[in-house]
Amino acid sequence: MGHEAGKVNEEKPLFACSSYLCGRTWCPRRFLFPLPFMFKHFALAFSLFVLFLTSGAQAQELPNREFRGVWVATVANLDWPVQGAPPEKQQEALRQMLDKIKAANLNVVFFQIRTECDAFYRSSLEPWSRFLTGVQGKDPGYDPLAFAIQEAHSRGLELHVWVNPYRVSTVANPNVYSPQHVSKAKPNWLLTFSNGKRILNPGLPEVRNHIAAVIKEVVQNYDLDGVHFDDYFYPYPEGAFPGIGNEDTQTYKTHGTGYSNIKDWRRFNINETMRLVHAQIKALKPQVRFGVSPFGIWKNGEPAGIAGMDAYNAIYADAVHWLNNHYVDYITPQLYWAIGGRQDYRKLLYWWSDKAHAAQRHLYPGHIISQTGFTMEEVPHQIEITRSNREQSALGSVFFRATQLLNNTNLIATSLEAATFRFPAAPPAMDWNGGNAPAAPSDLTVTLNESTGAYEVRWARNPLNRHPFKRYLLYVTSSMPATGDLIPEGAVRAFTSSEMATVAAADVPSPASFWTVTEVSPANVESELSNVVALGSALPVLAQQPSTTAPALGTPPTGTLPETLSPAQIAAGNRLGHVYVTIQLQKKSSVKAELYTLDRKKKTKVLKEKYKAGSHTLTIPRGKLAKGTYLLVLEYGKQRSVQKVEFK
Repeated sequence: MGHEAGKVNEEKPLFACSSYLCGRTWCPRRFLFPLPFMFKHFALAFSLFVLFLTSGAQAQELPNREFRGVWVATVANLDWPVQGAPPEKQQEALRQMLDKIKAANLNVVFFQIRTECDAFYRSSLEPWSRFLTGVQGKDPGYDPLAFAIQEAHSRGLELHVWVNPYRVSTVANPNVYSPQHVSKAKPNWLLTFSNGKRILNPGLPEVRNHIAAVIKEVVQNYDLDGVHFDDYFYPYPEGAFPGIGNEDTQTYKTHGTGYSNIKDWRRFNINETMRLVHAQIKALKPQVRFGVSPFGIWKNGEPAGIAGMDAYNAIYADAVHWLNNHYVDYITPQLYWAIGGRQDYRKLLYWWSDKAHAAQRHLYPGHIISQTGFTMEEVPHQIEITRSNREQSALGSVFFRATQLLNNTNLIATSLEAATFRFPAAPPAMDWNGGNAPAAPSDLTVTLNESTGAYEVRWARNPLNRHPFKRYLLYVTSSMPATGDLIPEGAVRAFTSSEMATVAAADVPSPASFWTVTEVSPANVESELSNVVALGSALPVLAQQPSTTAPALGTPPTGTLPETLSPAQIAAGNRLGHVYVTIQLQKKSSVKAELYTLDRKKKTKVLKEKYKAGSHTLTIPRGKLAKGTYLLVLEYGKQRSVQKVEFK
């Protein structure tokens, strides 16, 4: 099979599936090879032509914040590395892979570091992976995880370590495993099954503590952004193998006190591992994200009409429990089925989205790029369905797997770059993880390069920001932005780790464009806006949220005046150059007003008071400001408005 190229002395796997990540014969991951391309290229060319014609409308629909991940599988060298290759060759291959991931406007890499109780990093607990050198326990001559983090961060990509918690081995031959491997050092920790598979026994407290210790070591020693578990818990049923039977009966007798049946106890074992791992991560680095990609069907018949393997009762994975108890920051169910049919992507997406939203956690569904019956439009259409459910916490996508992306299987890279991910995005922030906003960048400049026709953009990082993993969002809009909350979707033109970017002229609105940049923290918290650069001859169009109680600005109101000011006071204020704002408060609220210069380089706080419900006229004093036009940003209740005011 194609993914076995470059393997050294590899044994035949125990798995019937063509993916070493999977052990079930019916698994959707079996079918990883593209369908015949007889008329695909013509169809895609036509589709992309239509997308390009409508790109102006499409751009505003692309989210500025969206999780866009990809799995990089190292088990059996599926995606990386070439086993036994010199370190510099392995490193260069990873660089090229990350370059292509970045070019497709993805922003997160799930990098597999533990495939069979081994390590792709320097560990005191487990041996080096044999998939690096061909010999388990042999030092590869460099630290792959440290290298991967450095290279990912230099491209503005998050790196989440992908861990298989329980799998012990992927081949039956014991000679490929070192004396330090758990299969030889702790054989009493193992469950062995009739199909030859072995896993760590989830029912043993010492096993759960070991898994938590493995996670502690890697989180403590590396500047990673997240920890990710895949879908392997108790073994999947496959072929004649019905799944776990009585292999853990003795463990249940010893450790199952308080549980009336072994099934509930098995679910407790998995749940307890999840709880321990989550607690360990948050105790060390609260902003490191933890998530899982469970099998896509929680229970048979959930939701109604969905039929398939039952993860809750077959492999004892209760993902809803993990969500509801906040053991995870996000969930990535493997929804590897087409829209429609017995395992309908749409139905499953809505169901998982409801569960994630109720738990106040994020949903990033997993997509398979190539599958029997998939057309090249299938995955882009699935992403459209996900985006339509953003209000229900469906905030991104993860692709299985990197090689299919790099090989442009089903023309996925082409369609992502041309339309679905035409513009970059930053991963969404997780409010429950906390984190401070960075200080805003400054000195933004935009220059048109006459020779290339592209815009060259530069800015300066605020010296108050010291975190090494720095990323910036460059926005280009057709209206003057006052705050990041008011920037329309589809406005991101660069998501970069550098203080410079190049933007094609075709991606710049006309006749006027407004440019600003923010810094994004490692926890994805965004700074305030930098100064704004306005290009074009048209008058600025101010970004504003429509509201029936929007302030009326300019000359004093006529007729009956609110009790806040008397006519005499307003007349006196006019002589001093003040302007006035009339607002209507439905209830007692805090009111804040700030004045900005049009380039946003200077800000003046002019008001912060509490007012009772009713109508009020606010005085906006000129103070020491020079005559001219300014932006007035008002915040009261749950409203924010931006207006242009002129001091004469």
